[in-house]
Amino acid sequence: MKKILIINDFVSLGKMAGKMMDAILSYKNYDVFFLPTALIANNFSYGKNAELDTTEYLKSALANWEDIGFKFDLIFIGYINSKEQKDILIDYINKLSYKPTIFVDPIMGDDGSLYKGLDESMVDNYKDLVKIADLISPNQTEAELLGIDLKSLGISYFITSKNEGDKYFVEGFDKEEFTIPFDKLPGRLTGTGDMFDGFLIIYLLEGKSLEEAGKKTVELISKIYKLAIKEASNENINIERYLYLMD
Repeated sequence: MKKILIINDFVSLGKMAGKMMDAILSYKNYDVFFLPTALIANNFSYGKNAELDTTEYLKSALANWEDIGFKFDLIFIGYINSKEQKDILIDYINKLSYKPTIFVDPIMGDDGSLYKGLDESMVDNYKDLVKIADLISPNQTEAELLGIDLKSLGISYFITSKNEGDKYFVEGFDKEEFTIPFDKLPGRLTGTGDMFDGFLIIYLLEGKSLEEAGKKTVELISKIYKLAIKEASNENINIERYLYLMD
């Protein structure tokens, strides 16, 4: 059974971040380790929040798992809470005696700006993290904030939620660039980026190419979104209701 380490925040409201990814990956029977970088009351869009930093726990958990001898097939890094956490993770990964796939989603902002409560130091943290990644999945805003020529670094990537005029697409790169068009759907549901990361991991671990995995991920999210937007009483997606669509 493949072991996947999710390093991401735990958001108490709804299904998003690590909770969303854990549900998706566990449904496919992967051995999922969820290491929270912070406990957060709700998503940043509310403008007010409560947060508990988990840096000491993160450090202790990684050391504990190293002592036990756990080895991960894939390590996913999403939201991080500080430069200290970034340094801990880079040091941990650089010292590994084996080579897991490192997947980084630089969670910083959307709609052209940083999320409320975050500052430019977060951009610097992710600039360092993407340099040790095999794959990254920023949205268009986050890619612009990074300001890095990803192709020159040899990093595979997806840039989600890109648009040119009335055309929407995901831009991917894996030795060559490709695009995956999608229809802009009405409304706004939280956690779609986390869904993208979770489904993408599944298809990649099944051996699909990056482009094929991206296409299947976009198709599945579109199906789920169309159903959820009709059934949701708020902006949250109860992802367990729709996981059968993967079968």
